[in-house]
Amino acid sequence: MNLLQIIKRMLKLAENLQTDFEKLMKNKVVEIRIEAVASLKKLKDKDSAISLLIKSLEDDNWRVRKTAVETLLGIRSKKVIKELISALNHEESANARNSSMEALIALGSEATDYLIDAFKSSGHDARKFIIDIMGRTRDVKALPLIFSALKDEDLNVRASAVEQFCNFHDTSAVNTLISILNSGDMWLAYHAADGLSKIGDASAIDALVSVLPQKDLRMPAIKALGKIAEAESLSSIVPFLKDESKAIREETLKAVEQFLERGVPEDIIIKHINSILADETNGILAPYAESDKTDIKVAATILLGLLKNKKAVASLLEMSVDPDIAEQETITKALIVIGRTEPDYLIPLFHSTDSYQRRIICEIAGRVGNSAFFNPLVSLLADEDGHVRAKAAIALSSLDNPETVKHIKPLLLDEYVDVQEAAIDALSRLKKWLNVDEIIKGLSDKNPVLRKNYAAILGLIRAATAIDALGNTLRDSNIKVRAAVVDAIGLIDTPAALKFLLLALSDESPDVRKYAAIALSRIASEEVIEPLILLLNDTDVFVRVSAAKSLGNTRNKKAVEPLIKALSDKSGFVRITAIEALGNFKDARVKDIMLKLLKDSDAEIRATAIESLSIFDGVAKKITPLLKDREWAVRKKAVDVLGKFFRDESAAYLKEAADTDKDYQVRETAARYLGV
Repeated sequence: MNLLQIIKRMLKLAENLQTDFEKLMKNKVVEIRIEAVASLKKLKDKDSAISLLIKSLEDDNWRVRKTAVETLLGIRSKKVIKELISALNHEESANARNSSMEALIALGSEATDYLIDAFKSSGHDARKFIIDIMGRTRDVKALPLIFSALKDEDLNVRASAVEQFCNFHDTSAVNTLISILNSGDMWLAYHAADGLSKIGDASAIDALVSVLPQKDLRMPAIKALGKIAEAESLSSIVPFLKDESKAIREETLKAVEQFLERGVPEDIIIKHINSILADETNGILAPYAESDKTDIKVAATILLGLLKNKKAVASLLEMSVDPDIAEQETITKALIVIGRTEPDYLIPLFHSTDSYQRRIICEIAGRVGNSAFFNPLVSLLADEDGHVRAKAAIALSSLDNPETVKHIKPLLLDEYVDVQEAAIDALSRLKKWLNVDEIIKGLSDKNPVLRKNYAAILGLIRAATAIDALGNTLRDSNIKVRAAVVDAIGLIDTPAALKFLLLALSDESPDVRKYAAIALSRIASEEVIEPLILLLNDTDVFVRVSAAKSLGNTRNKKAVEPLIKALSDKSGFVRITAIEALGNFKDARVKDIMLKLLKDSDAEIRATAIESLSIFDGVAKKITPLLKDREWAVRKKAVDVLGKFFRDESAAYLKEAADTDKDYQVRETAARYLGV
């Protein structure tokens, strides 16, 4: 018998003996204390169990405290809440206070009334903790108390009340913070400005601009204006790039960069910078491009790049491949702007020795679409890096140059399949410059790779004149060629296409039959239903999966019964696909079956059934119990469906999930649907 087994046996014997638990909870071995705490939920004397759990919140080990919190949340009673609130007054143990706060936040609205009552008789530290907790739980019942706490006798309680207002994203909170900002109380005004920054409401702009002359409020006001990022406030912020305080200058840099990030046109930003800084612009910004603070360096470099500083342009490309820099989208946006106004500035970047940078410059060139990039991109079609070759081909297709075709065609035989696929994509975009007859002839080429890729191109350009040639190629000896042909035929909407696809259903290769099944779902014809139903009995799992998916896409009522039968398929993959497919039919039979599947032992089936029920009315109450499912993925799917389709009637349940679910993804998803 190992140590853990001995511990569990001791705990089993101790279920009625509080003193034994107390001894075990003082044991030097952490694992013993954790097991003791976890086993307290079995103690018959619940009051004693709660007292011991509250005591264990003082433990030096975080794992013990975490177990205690989880056990208390499992008991979840009035006494638990009151004891947790009492622990907020624990002067000697920060561990106990912090763990109590964590548990009370997890309890959410269940604890609100008790916290409100306790606030009146608590000391100043506990009052601050209570305000912090209620700000985190976002229960609107707490708003009056938080509002009254703005006048608390204790400065820290008042400051906490100001901070927590920002968690309530409504007009009253914004108006309250604005009034505090203008109250003359500098301590609270600072927190109000910081709170307005978190909320990001444009109605606060005038108030924030009005306090910029006050040095003590300048920093949070600039930060808030940057978060709100409305063009009207730019002229009030930019002058502070010349402020005597380095910290203010840096905050202003970050704020101005946020205007670009949040969609303010770059020409407006540059106009304000040039009009206010004039000849000093480069001299003021350049030093910050060498800053050892990444966010400052990035902001300065972006602005310098927009101001056509060549050194900054090269630096932007280097930053664009740095995984530690968060502002990638803004950097890309700046490079695109530069490429459109000064394409010659980007030409040297095509010669970078870094393959990742060459990939990025290809993407930029493609999005800019300037003919100046034609030759540099053609040269990169022979790059040693396959990703660069692929991106160069795609970028060239955006230039709409007939000469591009002959340069890209050799990539159809590239050693890498993804490069071949990029070439196919690029050539299909150049449809008006292609010689379709020449591509049709290519279906007879000796090289199966070319035959396959030519078939793919004909499908993408919807070449109706090629349909018979593609049909004849269904006899090709190469499976990959036949599969590509089937896919191509499925993209060409002609009467002959249906004939050839039905023929492909009898192909000896399951891959070809699979593609044929998928392609048939694109054809709006009653003739495709029966052949697809027959494929549900195919010997190959993936063919059956494709048939089920295609039948769902047809939305033809004849498919319902066969799909219901497919729920008994021996393959779980087929069963899951059948559930998804049935989600396209608002049929009473489907609804009844999906409701039964909510209790299936397989978590994936439960989650898929939830999704398929989203089209039906009156199912929210049937789905809400799944918010307590043992599997986080099922709970998250329930949150998604309830939040997307039944938000109003499920708001209380979503609020509970946002406050108490043990998985952070579920909590965040629920909070997002609630708009908090």
